[in-house]
Amino acid sequence: MKHYLYRHIRLDKNEPFYIGIGTKSNRNHPNIKSEYRRAFSKERKGSLIWNHIVNKTDYEVEILIESDNYEFIKEKEKEFIKLYG
Repeated sequence: MKHYLYRHIRLDKNEPFYIGIGTKSNRNHPNIKSEYRRAFSKERKGSLIWNHIVNKTDYEVEILIESDNYEFIKEKEKEFIKLYG
């Protein structure tokens, strides 16, 4: 199974505001939004900051890294969160 690291970039400031991890299933997808479903999902019920930002501005999704190694992706997530705060 492939895992991926993604970020959301707010377009009003051109700044990343969210780093996340998703998992791709092993099936064919008709488009990028279904292939990277978690990255494109607007369901972030537990994230007040994320919801506040997306209610104010549009954002872009960027897929950063893919790997079969989940531990590698988790380490990269920590690095990116540390980088962006």
